[in-house]
Amino acid sequence: MPDNLRKKIINYVKAFKIPLIYLILSTLWIFFSDLFVGNITKNPAELTRLQTLKGWIFVFASTLVLYFLIKSDRNKIEKSLEEEKSAREQAELMKQKVLDEQEKTRMIIEYASEGIFIADEKGKYIDVNPVGCRMLGYSKEELLEMNLRDLIYYDSSDPPLALDKLRAGKTVTVERKLKKKDGSILHTEIVAKMLPDKRFQGLVRDISERKHAEDILKQSEERFRAFFNSNVIGTFYSDLDGNVFSANDEFLRILGLTKDDIQNEKIRIQNFTPAEYLERDEENIRNAIVIGSCHPYEKQFIKKNGERIWVLVGFVIVGNKRDEILAYVLDLTKLKETEENYKRLYIENEELLQRLQLHLERIPLAYIIIDKDFKIKFFNPEAEKIFGYKNQEVKGKDPFDFLIPASSRAIVEEKRKRWLSGDMNANGINENITKDGRTILCQWYNTPILDEDGNLVEVISMGIDVTEREKSKTELLKSEQKLRALASHLQSVREEERAAIARELHDELGQILTSIKMNLIMMSKQVMLEDDSFDKKIFENEIHSMNGMIEQSVKRLKKLISELRPEVLENLGLIPALEWLIEQFISRSEMKVNFHPAIINPGLKKDQELNVYRIVQESLTNAVRHSGASEIWIDIYKRENQLEIKITDNGKGFNPDLLEPFQSIGITGMKERAIAFGADLSIKSNSRSGTTVLLKVPLSNNFSED
Repeated sequence: MPDNLRKKIINYVKAFKIPLIYLILSTLWIFFSDLFVGNITKNPAELTRLQTLKGWIFVFASTLVLYFLIKSDRNKIEKSLEEEKSAREQAELMKQKVLDEQEKTRMIIEYASEGIFIADEKGKYIDVNPVGCRMLGYSKEELLEMNLRDLIYYDSSDPPLALDKLRAGKTVTVERKLKKKDGSILHTEIVAKMLPDKRFQGLVRDISERKHAEDILKQSEERFRAFFNSNVIGTFYSDLDGNVFSANDEFLRILGLTKDDIQNEKIRIQNFTPAEYLERDEENIRNAIVIGSCHPYEKQFIKKNGERIWVLVGFVIVGNKRDEILAYVLDLTKLKETEENYKRLYIENEELLQRLQLHLERIPLAYIIIDKDFKIKFFNPEAEKIFGYKNQEVKGKDPFDFLIPASSRAIVEEKRKRWLSGDMNANGINENITKDGRTILCQWYNTPILDEDGNLVEVISMGIDVTEREKSKTELLKSEQKLRALASHLQSVREEERAAIARELHDELGQILTSIKMNLIMMSKQVMLEDDSFDKKIFENEIHSMNGMIEQSVKRLKKLISELRPEVLENLGLIPALEWLIEQFISRSEMKVNFHPAIINPGLKKDQELNVYRIVQESLTNAVRHSGASEIWIDIYKRENQLEIKITDNGKGFNPDLLEPFQSIGITGMKERAIAFGADLSIKSNSRSGTTVLLKVPLSNNFSED
């Protein structure tokens, strides 16, 4: 019977199993129960009662039978379902494992460090991983249109393709040059084999760096050969016993040998080495056998003529059996001759470096190191002092975040561009911000540090706070402008004074003297007549008139002299001279002046008294011209070791910082006069609060009479 038919019959039987069992049991129950009841009684009433009881028993029994049959089938069904579910889960797990393995295989191919190329039997590429694409510069689509022969670079030294070996099932490893898309040549090592489905698989490894290293090694060998023969230093080959079998000319010169000595004699290093150095040579050879080389050391050689010389010797163990020595010898004769000089220079250098180090620690320069990403690496103590930040606070921070204001950002950005190009002169002055919020001016000297490729590594910035210096420059410029204006003003005043004196002398004294002269001429004519017309009374009147004119001239002359240099100052001293000056000032200006001298004789020198007098005179003049004051107070007192003269008015005041140079000529003159004789002059004034001039004169004997 076929399996399909048998399975269908079994399924049908299983489907009708419970009804069939129920039918069989029901039939058997009815047949046997009726026989059983009929044997028990023939009474109809009893039969009816027994039939009812038999029916209930049948219902109960059939229910139990059906329950257990259904429960048994249900357990089987549930077990079958569980088995089916487990089978499905196992199938899913197997499917997932297959997918995972496929993904791993794909990832291995995609992210392999070597290029993986797969070609068909004719050599046409059918798959390639991303590494292979990157190696040759082609896209995957471009490579899939190519044949493996399209990429191989052929020259006369390359072996033919080993396709026969591949078809024979062998794995072939060969070095090949491949053509990249840009036309350049790529040196590769290819491990190729044939897959079971007749496809070719090749693992391609880029060996350009190895080839480059081999070329470098080859060049190095050539350079060493050239160096060996260049005779820059002495070099020789020997065995471990010191037998020399090859040497350059410089080595022969050092020992006083010739090439014939090498060729005709067996030269041993021990024969040219003093006895006291033999043990050291043997020890260095033993150590070199272990580590491969000997650290250079000094020793002496005995030349062929018996002369001892100092040399520096070093060597390496070479040869396939590590039984040969390649040594170099440097003649130290001249070096030893100058060794003492070098020692002396070294000591002097050390002392100089110590002094320089001490100087660098003391100079007031901020020293900041900034990395290539413009982050601070180091803040020295002077930088901490200037900006108020500790080194740990600023480490790793961008200066733009806390040190450089917006006003200086463009300047610093321009410097950064110049640093990146290696500009050593990207210096200048810009504003900076301190931790307490102050804006200061700093002058920066920046040195970019570059690597071998010219790329910026870091920047060393040294800066100094020039806020006060720049302020002083501004003040100095203003002072120069004021001094120039003062000089011009003094020249004008001098010329005006000369003109005024000339006018006084011409208009008054000149006229008076002319009148006296004319009177004298007239009187001389009268005397010369010698007749009775001579009138004595007229002569007396003329003489009286001339006396009056002479007295007037004397008074005017005294006035001029007192204006040039007060006579009262010369004769009576500073305080009486100031009293006289104030009286004259009050009479001319009608302004109230309160003079309170707390000292009668300050004990100043003549030039000091004159300068104090002129400063007070100029202060009074300025008060009349500019202040609009109605009252002035002048106080003179002694404090500690100096004389103080304080002049205060109740005028409108002014702002000294806003005055133009030509407007502050008087003030500049007063300050310059005070500086000239060692005094200190300060002026305090505010709008609508009056002006105070304070002059402090030292009372020491530090000033000469000149």
